[in-house]
Amino acid sequence: MTLSLQEKTHILMDCDGVIWKGNQAIPGAKEALENLESLGYQLGFVTNNSSLSRDGFSQKFDSLGFPSEKYVILNSGYGAAVYLRDNKLTKIFMIGEKGLQDELEYQDLTVSENYHQDLQAVCIGWDRKLTWTKLADAMWVILNNNSQFVGTNPDNSFPSVDRLVPGAGAGIAALANACGKDPDIIIGKPNPYLLNLSLKEMNCSDSTRAVFIGDRLSTDILAGINANMDTILVQTGISDYHLKKTILPTYTLDSLAQIDQLI
Repeated sequence: MTLSLQEKTHILMDCDGVIWKGNQAIPGAKEALENLESLGYQLGFVTNNSSLSRDGFSQKFDSLGFPSEKYVILNSGYGAAVYLRDNKLTKIFMIGEKGLQDELEYQDLTVSENYHQDLQAVCIGWDRKLTWTKLADAMWVILNNNSQFVGTNPDNSFPSVDRLVPGAGAGIAALANACGKDPDIIIGKPNPYLLNLSLKEMNCSDSTRAVFIGDRLSTDILAGINANMDTILVQTGISDYHLKKTILPTYTLDSLAQIDQLI
């Protein structure tokens, strides 16, 4: 398939595997973003990672040489907090890390790590200190309070420095199996919720004027398709290319450094 960015106004991207890998910027990514910005494109970043808040991600952008003040940056923790706020679910049992807690509290939601009858929702994200007790308490809230079950993102694995490790999706799956109940919503990609929220915050009312760039077919590219956006697959991150027969990106590049081919 062919693609031209000349009729696009907004470019959204995943982070890990697109502009950085772990704590290293991907070669050519900084120059590619500078070029896109100089041409007038509005740039946004959408990550499924809920372990950091938007402030935390801004600090990471800056530390790697990407000027965060120029971008719209959304993560699944923020998306979950907006969803809960908009649905008037204000008393939350949380499984997750400080970044998720910060995003929930930024929306004036009350966060609890103890189960009780007043809780209206369970919000579960990536938690590297996940325990049986946390799952048991969340299970009690879902089954006894008829509370909403909200997951931040479905990623079953996450790339660490030297290996893949369990992601938020692994914990969500464990809780869902225990409860015998699927989540009411999983905010992150491939759900288009975060992409649509990003376009709204960037004042873009027409998704066909935007393109989404990611490294995972099963989350990034499918989310772009679900949001009615053209998509670009870059091959610098997690490989699930075996899905390419069923999930088709509009275009494929070796890396973001080649984006000028489409301008």
